Amino acid sequence: MNKRIRELRKALNLSQREFAEKIGLKQNAVSYMEKENGNVTEQNIKLICAQFSVNEEWLRTGTGK
Repeated sequence: MNKRIRELRKALNLSQREFAEKIGLKQNAVSYMEKENGNVTEQNIKLICAQFSVNEEWLRTGTGK
């Protein structure tokens, strides 16, 4: 999931800071989520999916669109 968060952010052409601001977090939180084995909370998954219209199944597992 960490790689997909980074992939999403880059596809949206956003810096970590810009991405974080859109979901109400700080830049260092996004940096941590993008790191391999970085923990992503349920709340942050929901925020990302809601804000960017992302398929939750894809974000979690890589399947789907």
